Amino acid sequence: MKSMGNWTRRASCAVAAGLVLLLAACGGGTEQITPFEPTRYLVFGDEMSVLTRPGPNGLKYTVNAVDSDGAATCNTNTSSQPSRLWTQVVANAFGFVFEECNPSALTPNGYIYAKPGAMSADFVTQLATARAVHGSVGCNDLMSVLIGTNDVIDLFETQYLANPTSSTAEAVTNELSARGARLGRAITELTANNGSNILVSTIPLINQTPYGLLQDALHPGKNVQSVLNEFSTAFNTALRVNIPNDGSRWGLVELDALINAAVRNPGDFGITNWTVGVCAVDLPNCNNVAADLVTGGNALTWLWASDRWIGWEAHANLGSFARQRAQGNPFGCG
Repeated sequence: MKSMGNWTRRASCAVAAGLVLLLAACGGGTEQITPFEPTRYLVFGDEMSVLTRPGPNGLKYTVNAVDSDGAATCNTNTSSQPSRLWTQVVANAFGFVFEECNPSALTPNGYIYAKPGAMSADFVTQLATARAVHGSVGCNDLMSVLIGTNDVIDLFETQYLANPTSSTAEAVTNELSARGARLGRAITELTANNGSNILVSTIPLINQTPYGLLQDALHPGKNVQSVLNEFSTAFNTALRVNIPNDGSRWGLVELDALINAAVRNPGDFGITNWTVGVCAVDLPNCNNVAADLVTGGNALTWLWASDRWIGWEAHANLGSFARQRAQGNPFGCG
């Protein structure tokens, strides 16, 4: 498995610099002095952060690893099956256990509020649910947020394809900018008022997903590749600029930059296919067995699990990047 270092050096900081984003997490003047030791980990977002209930072996919206009997397992992390979600990589670094993936029956201290189909506005609802369960959240908590892919796809399908004009594209771009900004402000309010520590990820550029490539083929002459790139970028940019850039309470991880690097230079990351999802069955019921994968598919070397959700390599690298942020940024109660 390729190390996160390649992705980080080649993609994240370079892209941030190109966007003129002065991100502390990408080389600013803040770092941890006292190691951050959070007592809880709260996960918010969409399919990319979901482990299904009930446990103890929750399914994932990527390829599920399997045991020697061919049954799905939730926490496998071997060279042949590096199947942890990005949030599981973070959780493992701090010793957190999710109820949804708890085959050893330990006391859970990681909590998943991410939901399939969630859009950016659902972050506020997910947070309210977490507060109802746990009470206040604050500087002893670690949180992560990855959400927005469903926003882009929904508005592309319901608004742009219904009337694929430049004025529609502009309206959708403006709406996605507004949604990204609202999400950024909600995160900023949380860090400011509660001293919470939050890992925030951008979404992939949807034009680079198998979904985007297929939509382009299905709708020739409708400028699909361009508008999906514009829509995704608008959401990500608004999210970034509406979060403080000091790195003391939040850490940015740039999934858009990571995917872009893998698409442009797949061989550098051991990727052999970046245009088709490896699963032949619907997620989260895709196991690492031949019957569930497309002909010739390899979960280890294919970038995408489905037409829009990332595979093992992307999860592993995003998780490693996020772990570095949580351990390197000056998180905590100081």
